[in-house]
Amino acid sequence: MSIKIEIIKANLRHHLLMPFLAAVGILFLTAVLFPITALKGKDVSKPLEYFLPFVGVALLTPIFLPEQDSSIRDVVASKKINGSAIYKLRVLYSIAALLMLISIFVGIMYLNECEVRWYHFYGGFSSALFLGSIGFVTAGVSGNTVAGYMAAFLYYIMCYGLKRQLGVFWLFRMSMGLPPEKTWLLLGGFVLIFLAFAKVKRCGKMMVDSIMKRY
Repeated sequence: MSIKIEIIKANLRHHLLMPFLAAVGILFLTAVLFPITALKGKDVSKPLEYFLPFVGVALLTPIFLPEQDSSIRDVVASKKINGSAIYKLRVLYSIAALLMLISIFVGIMYLNECEVRWYHFYGGFSSALFLGSIGFVTAGVSGNTVAGYMAAFLYYIMCYGLKRQLGVFWLFRMSMGLPPEKTWLLLGGFVLIFLAFAKVKRCGKMMVDSIMKRY
């Protein structure tokens, strides 16, 4: 149990701090650049759909970053502790941080007399999770965190011109006054996370086998 607690502490200290500070910075810039006082109707959704999805990118995309160093990856693969368990831990606390930050931002909007409803929180979280999961799965499959950031940003840009083609996976539905239908984004995000874990688990097994053959 003590080993697990130490692992949690180490991951929170070394692997969550910078992504969390980046996510807080995005919230701060959103509050500075976008007026979030007394918003009504479609305007309530704009900061939640145009800016806050990058909070998910900041938190989820770099989860595989430490092990992209080959020396660290070999050490992790040679340990008794399952590497995928560590990744799952990072995903859990990153999603928890995302929930917390979205809640804080929606709460600030409410205190500033914006007409926020429950679906604004749900939609904002779902959009952030989905865009973050695109970065997460790309970084996991490609083994390159920068590629993950680029994939998430590319999808965001696509949302400006491919409204019909993206359908329920379009990020800006609420801002255009359309029915939210954010459940598809939420489910899509979790599916992408699952696919990333499946790929990484397979690669991890191959890596362990390779290390064992050396001895």
